[in-house]
Amino acid sequence: MFLATTGPTETYKEGSSLAEIYALYRFDEELKAQFLRAFLIIENHLKALIAYEFTKVHGACGYLDATNYNYIPKYQTEINKLIGKIQDIITNKSSYDKRLQHYQCNHNGDIPLWVIINLLTMGNASKFFKFMQAMEQNEVARRFSLRPNIVNNYFNNISLARNICAHGERFCTFGFTTEINLLPEHSSLRIPMVHGKPVQGIKDLFAVLLMVKYLLNDAEFFKKMKAEIAQSLVTLNEHLESITIDDVMTMMGFPSNWEIV
Repeated sequence: MFLATTGPTETYKEGSSLAEIYALYRFDEELKAQFLRAFLIIENHLKALIAYEFTKVHGACGYLDATNYNYIPKYQTEINKLIGKIQDIITNKSSYDKRLQHYQCNHNGDIPLWVIINLLTMGNASKFFKFMQAMEQNEVARRFSLRPNIVNNYFNNISLARNICAHGERFCTFGFTTEINLLPEHSSLRIPMVHGKPVQGIKDLFAVLLMVKYLLNDAEFFKKMKAEIAQSLVTLNEHLESITIDDVMTMMGFPSNWEIV
């Protein structure tokens, strides 16, 4: 972002400095912290709903029976792999996880899904949702007033974004290949359209913010999160010389009126 030319003889834009680069780094760290707090809330909420809806139909330990999932041919191999991962978790963590030990010692080794689900990565939990039967998916999705396929899309993308935050990679340039659906916010913010798709907010960091809005289910938390992001942008702007805050927001996919989302 600070390079004027690339290649063997890279040059930086006039006015750029280590202080400016560090300010953008600090901004990115703040963004990751702000989003990660929201991701953890979303993850816990989705896992709780998945465990509740699945066990309501199939019982506390029905997750080890492949036929309790949407066991159609195209999913069978992946479902079997998921069940294998769950069994590996039980085997590998039983020696030190007191939750597993409690159920193994006191409940004939039957470990309920509401315990296991919290030991799954967000990525594996999203796969669990993907393979649930349609009726159970619908029950989870209706809590967010979304269709199951959209919840699945959001869950996968949030999982990818969470991994970026957790592993210390650059976040402000985050993007994914699976676009999100057209939302009322794209229209209300007057985001330009190209070939029927918004130019912002479908596979960039602003799209992540929109997904958080729909999955978080906490208006006050979301309002506070937006205020923190806005303040981080103000602070960053005070340290920019060779680039502008508009350059940064374009990189993030944020429209100028993003705060009214």
